[in-house]
Amino acid sequence: MPSSKKKKSKQKKAANVATATTGVSVNDLEFDSEAAVEQLNNARAAVGLNRVDPRPKKADRLPDYPACDGCGSEYCGTMECTACGSAFYCGRSCQVNHWKNGGHKAECATLKERSQSIAKSTVEKLMDESSPPLIRVQVLHDDPLDGSGPYKFAVDYGLHDAIYNAFKVDQEGVVENHTNDNPLYRCCLTQWLMQSLFRGERISRQVHHGNNSFGKVDGGRIQGYIHSHPDDGLQVWWKASLESAMVFLHPKISATPDESFRCHQMARDIWAMWTYTFASKRASECILLTHDKAACLERASWMIKQMKPYLSKLQSAREGVDKGEVIQAYFNQVPAMIAAQCRELANVTSLDPVKLLKLRGLHKKMYENIAKPHGEDMIRRKRAADTERSKEILRKAGVFVGE
Repeated sequence: MPSSKKKKSKQKKAANVATATTGVSVNDLEFDSEAAVEQLNNARAAVGLNRVDPRPKKADRLPDYPACDGCGSEYCGTMECTACGSAFYCGRSCQVNHWKNGGHKAECATLKERSQSIAKSTVEKLMDESSPPLIRVQVLHDDPLDGSGPYKFAVDYGLHDAIYNAFKVDQEGVVENHTNDNPLYRCCLTQWLMQSLFRGERISRQVHHGNNSFGKVDGGRIQGYIHSHPDDGLQVWWKASLESAMVFLHPKISATPDESFRCHQMARDIWAMWTYTFASKRASECILLTHDKAACLERASWMIKQMKPYLSKLQSAREGVDKGEVIQAYFNQVPAMIAAQCRELANVTSLDPVKLLKLRGLHKKMYENIAKPHGEDMIRRKRAADTERSKEILRKAGVFVGE
């Protein structure tokens, strides 16, 4: 038998022959270059080499920049104020305008010190495990970390660890906390963190619309959190979201109309944020594109499989508890969006939420005719459908819609 070194040398020569024949090397392959993949694999087969899978494409990934503090445009704050290091801009015009008209001239001298103070106190309060959950998150009430400067310093002070620990609290005890007699414990940390720290359009909505409503997430902030805890940061967040979605089904909660309404709204907020998350290319990339095509399929499958027992609880819940079956709809739409992003980002076509969730009969039809087209439309348009758009989607799917 040939030695290992000789075998590797022989394989390398064969690979070079395949590359020379096609003009394509393994390093050139991306998930969206199907013709080149097939061409190279045919050449590799001809010289006795195994097939290769393409790698995730990276060319279109957005740079890791904060939002512009002037106009609010995301991922373009390439210019940092050298005086305070706490304000970021997409260009000189925004910097000059923010200096003259946006209040930065008055705040610049003290902004760094104030940003650091705000960041430190915010992280300390979020990390204070001796306080009830509601007290811990009250510090986020006025959105102290909306600005790129305070958020940057908060990360330095351990914000990502604080987020991880908060998700852990909900993963392990969100139902128990909501059935506690002390109202200060009846709070979902996951809801607060996702809607405050991970929401997008923080500045642009105020600049252009004069309000704090939003319909996007900040993919950069999500990316930062997941990369800070690569082993299980996503898993803890996902499980906390699943547990939090079930609180309104608890007999003690569902028996109290006010509490049931509040906890149902809590679940809606969290899972609406997950639809925004998978409508974001950047957020979807950092969640799904881990190493290669197989890893993408494995992670996506894990996420959807985790949803199965929770979806079963929703399907068997007493009629009227899940008002309008809204949470059940989210639990169908999010897997559809995960599958769509796997196809788009990694050419993974074998992921089948219907099989993973074991959907049959009416539940399967709801997924195929309602959840899937709505999820795919949201990814294309990067926003949720309004009533008229939703009717149009349903008509195209062959679902009868009354006027």
